[in-house]
Amino acid sequence: MFRKILGMRPKALPFLKISVKNGESTFFWWDPWTPFGPLFTYLASDGPSLMGIPIDATVADLRTTSGWLLPNARSDKQLLLFSYISSLQLHDGSDVACWSVEDVPSKSFKAKIVFNAIRTQRQRKAWAPLIWHKAVIPRHATTAWLFTLNRNPTFDRIATWSSDVETVCLLCGSCNESRDHLFFTCSFSSAVWNSIMSRFGIADWPLSWSEVLLWLPHAPGNNTQRIAFLQGWQASVYELWRERNRRLHDGLTWPAARVVKLILSSLRDKCSAMEAQGLPRGPLLASFWFDPP
Repeated sequence: MFRKILGMRPKALPFLKISVKNGESTFFWWDPWTPFGPLFTYLASDGPSLMGIPIDATVADLRTTSGWLLPNARSDKQLLLFSYISSLQLHDGSDVACWSVEDVPSKSFKAKIVFNAIRTQRQRKAWAPLIWHKAVIPRHATTAWLFTLNRNPTFDRIATWSSDVETVCLLCGSCNESRDHLFFTCSFSSAVWNSIMSRFGIADWPLSWSEVLLWLPHAPGNNTQRIAFLQGWQASVYELWRERNRRLHDGLTWPAARVVKLILSSLRDKCSAMEAQGLPRGPLLASFWFDPP
């Protein structure tokens, strides 16, 4: 991962600018102190030998009381560079590095701003607000996100690349397993989902995957209750998938009531953590997940 981050340096470098003062800490070839970026890249790797300027020279090394120590220009690029350098005057004070994104300077590196500037911008997905909300539990959101993309290895997907697969749902044992079956038309998962949704005091709620995704953005109640719906949905998806994998890999079977307890426990912990952080929405969400005294 660290190597991948280091590999991003060339993409971030165009946003780094060096404001030259005395030139003593700015390398002539390596630092982006001109509009042309690092000169080692601008003039190619043979630039130091062609111009007779040492590879480790600083900007200050090329400035004397009588002017700049520059060779005669031998190319259009060198001519442009020398014209720019000749217009510079060194001053007392240390050189200053700053980040500039969309012509907005900043003395500190802001990863979010630079990332947004270099990443490929795509249209926001309609399901994004269902996954990333203000009371999200990352492991729940990641699992829900993968299921939204239908990327988790349910038996119906595994069967497309391997014919020797038993596709019967491990939770109910009566239908073939698929994402749409697991959430929540399966008799086991629907019992869990219904138990969670019954805490909201609403008349009815959808069971099929596609209908749930359409219903969640327009669910009844205020914004806090809608976030609670998202919490309950993501936690249900996460714990039901865990139960399925528990049966597949560990040979253990837990009843629906125990899965519901796991869901409530994780949501209560999240609300308590939010309350401890002083977030006002924490106690409001907790009212849905803690039983009344």
